[in-house]
Amino acid sequence: MSKQTFFAGAFILIMAGLVTRLLGFVNKIVVARIMGAEGMGLYMMAIPTFLLVITLTQLGLPVAISKLIAEADAVGDHDRKKRILAVSMVVTGSLSILFTTLIIFLAPVLAEWLLTDTRALYPLLAIIPIVPIVALSAVLRGYFQGMQNMKPIAYAQVIEQIVRIALVAICTSTLLPYGIEFAAAGAMISAVLGELASLLYVIYMFKRKKPMRIRKNFSQALVGGKKTLHDLMTIALPTTGSRLVGSVSLFLELSSLHKVLLQPVSLRF
Repeated sequence: MSKQTFFAGAFILIMAGLVTRLLGFVNKIVVARIMGAEGMGLYMMAIPTFLLVITLTQLGLPVAISKLIAEADAVGDHDRKKRILAVSMVVTGSLSILFTTLIIFLAPVLAEWLLTDTRALYPLLAIIPIVPIVALSAVLRGYFQGMQNMKPIAYAQVIEQIVRIALVAICTSTLLPYGIEFAAAGAMISAVLGELASLLYVIYMFKRKKPMRIRKNFSQALVGGKKTLHDLMTIALPTTGSRLVGSVSLFLELSSLHKVLLQPVSLRF
């Protein structure tokens, strides 16, 4: 597997970040032109929940996985690398089941009481497929980072935005006749499909390099997994703290702001 130096890898990720930011700006323009201000508002209501779910599902594991994989690769311990991936998949898989269930049951409550707009239910429900996608993507991206191969991660980010832009007009325009809330859900679906395309590319690159077969003797790879889990959580939990605070504050800030805007204004003279 090809590796890059620290500066080369950082440069690749910086350039990918610039490209994805630019494409993301284009995506917002397309969404706004098709759905208008009201539809864009419904779409933006679901974005904080989208970011919060991603943060909770990943749980800072990409950073932890990359560090432990790098340590195992430095000493040529392939069994440990497989164990790290196996334990990480069990953790993210469990989190996926948990958060998928929570979103299904809590989406109506979030839409009605926090976002104070029942139409936001449809964009929230459209988020559900992102949970397992993000979970598996976090593991594989952490692996590539640990192996000092940033190209698959950078290409995956660009692919995600390209697919999202290519599909957002189709999804929103197709669902717009059914209501503005369905068009907002269509915009969120395009984001989910972009994440899926990104994940499929990362899986393809992982299998192409054929570093190991995770499914083969998967249960045996979990032997000694308690220590590996402890090592992962020791790094992951502190790492995800700041991101979690930011995601939660953004979520609460938007819901509070929306409630304030909906309150009637009384003028006193």
